[in-house]
Amino acid sequence: MKKKILAALLTSAMILSIAGCDQSAGNANNTGDNGTQAPSNSDNGGSTPAGDSDKVLTILAWSGNSDIQNMKKIFCEATGTSEDLINIVAQGKDGGEASEKYQQYLTGSEDADLMCLEADWILKYINDDTLTAPMSDLDIAESSLANAYKYTVEIGTNESGTFKAASFQATPGGFAYRADLAEQYLGVKSPAEMQEKVKDWDTFEKTAAELKEASGGKCALVSTEGGLWQVYQANRTQAWVVDGKLVMDNAENFFDIAKKYKDEGYLFDAPQWDAAWYASISNGDALGDFATTWSLTTASDSMIAQFNGGKKDDEANMAFCAGPQNYYWGGTWLGVSTRCNTKELAKQFVEFFTCSDENMKKYVEGTNDYCNNSKVMKEISDAGTNKNPYLKDGQDQFAILKDAADGINMTGLITKYDSTIKTCFNDAVQAYIAGTHATKEDAIKAFKTDVAGKLSDITVE
Repeated sequence: MKKKILAALLTSAMILSIAGCDQSAGNANNTGDNGTQAPSNSDNGGSTPAGDSDKVLTILAWSGNSDIQNMKKIFCEATGTSEDLINIVAQGKDGGEASEKYQQYLTGSEDADLMCLEADWILKYINDDTLTAPMSDLDIAESSLANAYKYTVEIGTNESGTFKAASFQATPGGFAYRADLAEQYLGVKSPAEMQEKVKDWDTFEKTAAELKEASGGKCALVSTEGGLWQVYQANRTQAWVVDGKLVMDNAENFFDIAKKYKDEGYLFDAPQWDAAWYASISNGDALGDFATTWSLTTASDSMIAQFNGGKKDDEANMAFCAGPQNYYWGGTWLGVSTRCNTKELAKQFVEFFTCSDENMKKYVEGTNDYCNNSKVMKEISDAGTNKNPYLKDGQDQFAILKDAADGINMTGLITKYDSTIKTCFNDAVQAYIAGTHATKEDAIKAFKTDVAGKLSDITVE
């Protein structure tokens, strides 16, 4: 989870407002990922009514998180629950801000029952027993999520082995690309043929060189350094922090990769979460970029829609393949506040989206997001009925994402420091490829200095 989100662009653009309870409407997702209509501090128009906090389910989120808005509508329609009984309280515009604002909010006396937590900072909350309670407080056991993807359960389990957060989505990804340009420059006519061109990192680089030559240097293979890193980091075999010390693992190699890609014209280097990102693909400066489940929803402001320049159905230019390796990007978990006083409704809400095959299928149908249920996603994928209007010929992204999800392994690789360290790392990489740091060694030194200054409780050597 993302999960970064599209809040910066989408909040300013205000392209789409959330539909009503019609589950047939395509809605944006995640992760903490695609933001659409932003809730106010309370999306009911004010704070929880005095004396009613034990009746109203209060959920902390961030304004760019459309997932929880869509979930509220789907849940209320399916269960007959009044929307007035679910109060979404926005804390910041994106997950990064929410990670700080939640703590401030929870020191006060305002109501809080559930909270949305992102992968990069979830451990900060589930390892603090003053902020979050175990799922067992809602009588929800880990075994209740029998079909959940293993990595999502591991991330929702704290350092003491207590199951504290359940995710409603899995977020495997692949490579989204311009099908028309792939055919023009590479002779590629199908996602299967494109996959052969990007099936591993060596082949990926060779294809980048081929594309550069064929396009006369007009088209880079990948748009963003951040997307490239998001996938490459799936190679990591150690967490960022081990025994209290910063560990770079294979991250040093990425400085060389990013610099080469930029210098050779394989990387367009558009800024993520900016209109220029989407424009780089829609206008052909880049062939594509890495995209995950929340990037591929059928909302008109999803990433795949932006890559298409808004074109869809017969005019859709984008296609999707697995790319060089399995990875996940972002994701959102539901955690329980220690002050939760609406436990019956909280349990019903969490179980609806994380335990029930039938209702999780409703979530997929209502959002075109990828639910955290391997059984449901296999059934949907095997049925072959999903058609994405923003992919050429209505390609079904689930067929590819299902295999990617099965290959995700994040055991022992998540720490509570990840959000901060990843930001420091990408800042250093960007500065290096922009020429601010003269050498890789200078860039690495700057990275470590930045981490040491922001995280005083770990050792940086």
